[in-house]
Amino acid sequence: MENTPGVLRYAAFSTTPNGGNPAGLVLDAGHLDDAGMLAVAAAVGYAETAFVTEQGVDGDPRRSRVRYFSPIAEVPFCGHATIALAVALSERDGAGSFTFDTPPDRSQRNRKGCGRRRPAPDASFPNTRSAADRPDRDRPARRRAVRGVQPGQRRRMRPAVAQRR
Repeated sequence: MENTPGVLRYAAFSTTPNGGNPAGLVLDAGHLDDAGMLAVAAAVGYAETAFVTEQGVDGDPRRSRVRYFSPIAEVPFCGHATIALAVALSERDGAGSFTFDTPPDRSQRNRKGCGRRRPAPDASFPNTRSAADRPDRDRPARRRAVRGVQPGQRRRMRPAVAQRR
């Protein structure tokens, strides 16, 4: 394949390179068409690969357009690849907020410091499911009851981290 971009390999939701959810990342995919991104994702072989198709959207150096491909098709969004992308960009560009324009929604990612260890990303993700995908409106209440979480109460989750593979 001509003009093959550099692919980074990260593991999201892990403190070690061998754990977590692996994701491929291409930080400069502006020259790739759909077929090219699909070919790269297939060569990487992970569930998803994130492609930064445009950097500096609307003149903001920390805002990028991002697309996601599995080895067989484009996917609308991938949380673990987005976490890994935020980590890779913050390693390259420094900690702070990043905005990713994704096909279904505009999302914000922020890297916050967490003591002396590597900074952990703090992310807000778009809702990629429609009401039609969730016909059982009582399901969230049942999930909270099973987990022991009362209505209006939030569970504290461990920070999502990623490691270069």
